[in-house]
Amino acid sequence: MAMKLSKRLMTIAEMVDPGSYIADIGSDHGHLPIYLVQSGKIEWAQAVENKMGPYLNLKQNVDSAKLSHHISITLGDGITSLNGGVDTLILAGMGGQLAIDILSAHPEQLLNIQTIIIDPHRDLMKVRDYVSKLGYIIYDERMVKEDRIYYSIIKFTKGRLDRPYNEDELRFGPKIMENRGDIYLSYLLEQKKKLNAILNGAISKQNRARYLAIYRSVAAQIQRCEADKEER
Repeated sequence: MAMKLSKRLMTIAEMVDPGSYIADIGSDHGHLPIYLVQSGKIEWAQAVENKMGPYLNLKQNVDSAKLSHHISITLGDGITSLNGGVDTLILAGMGGQLAIDILSAHPEQLLNIQTIIIDPHRDLMKVRDYVSKLGYIIYDERMVKEDRIYYSIIKFTKGRLDRPYNEDELRFGPKIMENRGDIYLSYLLEQKKKLNAILNGAISKQNRARYLAIYRSVAAQIQRCEADKEER
């Protein structure tokens, strides 16, 4: 029986291509690679941790699941020591800037990487922009809400864009904008409320102009989502 995952990790698991060879960077307890192998979706995985304590916990979990012949455990920093054959990177449960730092530290390691799945907890615009400039496109993106927190999980695949992503696409995610849905609408309504509070506070003229532009973009997205609901 496959390990039970949180809603966020299950969404990441659903976005992994069957038969891929993943490297889970910052694997923590190893729940994601263990689930993916146990469920039969993949056969091989690498789980990476950069601190001895989490590494030992990770190793214990993989050994307990009797999957040490399918999941290799690496004590290393980021993507410095990827196994040969790895074609998919997963960077989950970390800030967007950290994910960018990991990728930018060793771009040569991306040569054989066809898919990058990132669950950035901050700096989503920077992540979408940076990874797309590495030669990847946003193939899929899903928003989930867990414990009152919204997560955008982005799946990049190797490819070239016909044009750069525009500001709204970088801010909200082109696939999320396209698919919309109730979770996205709920997220937008919360963002609108926060922006209202900022705009009604004491801020500089320059910041007011910036936040007002964001507010208008959010309001336009809300209008599209609500129009969709009316058509259903």
